[in-house]
Amino acid sequence: MKNIPKSIQTIANQYEKIISKMDSVKSNTKSIQTVIEQVSNLEHEMKFVKQEITTIKSDILSSQERIEQTIKTQEEIIMSMINKFNDVLLQHKSSMKEDIETLKTQQDVLKISYTINEKKFMDKVNSSIRTIINKQVEGKENEILMKIWISEFKEIIGDFEKLKKLKPKEFSVRLNEISDTIDIFKQKIMS
Repeated sequence: MKNIPKSIQTIANQYEKIISKMDSVKSNTKSIQTVIEQVSNLEHEMKFVKQEITTIKSDILSSQERIEQTIKTQEEIIMSMINKFNDVLLQHKSSMKEDIETLKTQQDVLKISYTINEKKFMDKVNSSIRTIINKQVEGKENEILMKIWISEFKEIIGDFEKLKKLKPKEFSVRLNEISDTIDIFKQKIMS
């Protein structure tokens, strides 16, 4: 290599350097290619993840819409049930008011009927008692009246003893009462 001219030697050295650099560039190109493939794979995975996130978001929105619709349907059903219950309750209240009014009317009729029947019963009882008394007293009226009058007269005599102790004005008033009672007995005896 001593015989090789210097310019060729320089060229050869440069060639070796270039080849070394080319090997280095090839190696760097492979590394860059690997990095590009990794970035491409990462982009692909990011797209996949993004798709998955979009799908999950869509599923969540769809599920939320279904839940909201279910809640709305349940609210409508519950409100319908509440309205039906209120209607039935109102009908029962109206029916009960009518029944209460009917019962009050029947109670009033029963009270009137009871009062009428009670009066009729008492009239019959009084009539029966009068009839029995009249039969028992028949022909003995004067005797019974005399016994009553004697009883009353004894009471008057007892009162008369008390009268003696009264003042003159009070005595006069009581004496008039006794006289009136005796007049009533006379009228009864005479009739």
